[in-house]
Amino acid sequence: MGNVAPRGSLAGPALIILAIALFSANDVAMKLLSAGFGAAQVITWRCSVGLLLMGPAAFRDWARLGGIPVARLRLQVLRGLLIHCSGLTFFVAFARLPLFDAYVVFFSAPFVTLALVGAMLGERVSRSAWGWAALGFAGVALALGHGLSGRGDAIGYLAAATGTCSYATLMVITRRLGPDARLAEGMAIPAMLGILLIGPFAAADWSPPSLGDAALLSLTGALWALGNVSLAASIRAASPARLAPYDFTAMVWAILYDATFFATWPGAVEFIGALVVVLACLGHARSDARAEAAKPEPV
Repeated sequence: MGNVAPRGSLAGPALIILAIALFSANDVAMKLLSAGFGAAQVITWRCSVGLLLMGPAAFRDWARLGGIPVARLRLQVLRGLLIHCSGLTFFVAFARLPLFDAYVVFFSAPFVTLALVGAMLGERVSRSAWGWAALGFAGVALALGHGLSGRGDAIGYLAAATGTCSYATLMVITRRLGPDARLAEGMAIPAMLGILLIGPFAAADWSPPSLGDAALLSLTGALWALGNVSLAASIRAASPARLAPYDFTAMVWAILYDATFFATWPGAVEFIGALVVVLACLGHARSDARAEAAKPEPV
């Protein structure tokens, strides 16, 4: 499925770590904006910034190549819808939950990805990977169960879970697009979709931003666009199943940003549950590395 970097290449891991760093910073900006602006306005603004950044390159590619094949356009539209579903639901989650709590739910994404890789890409997932996945879900259940008792409401957790499933699915769809899908195209189409579908709702409830808020809104657009381009590039370099464990690097940012910007620290039970998830991730990564090392070198 597409061009995969040679064994041992650090391109895929480096790109997805960069993407997660950008998305984590965007999450903080969205949480700060959620108190004064509706989700539709924030998403429409960031889509406009994303289109300004990536649109010219995408339009140039389409003009040079004579357009975009219908099959690829359908996948790009589906991918764009998943991006906005994830964005809208995480906006709700960040408005109702501490960053750490929302990320605890997000940390189930690697295991959702493992399931989808087998179902949608036909790639085999080992039994050991599923064992580590079960342990990871146990950690999520431990942390989430404590969170539901007082740190957030059910709507926030449901929104985070929906966003997580959308994110995992879009990773697999991105892989199915293959290397022929241009990175600028993969950003321009979701941006145009967001403006067309969500823009009218933003216009109906528009809140004029101050200069500082306008700068923060524009920052979310830049972080969102660059994060999605980095994510797409990482999936072109390596399978989603191999990249999934790196989603857990968001843990560091969640703790840091919650403490720095929102004066919120995770409780002991939540922290223990998240630690179980991280240990499951590391176990899966080690098992995957051993399996890859055991494969014969291509002739």
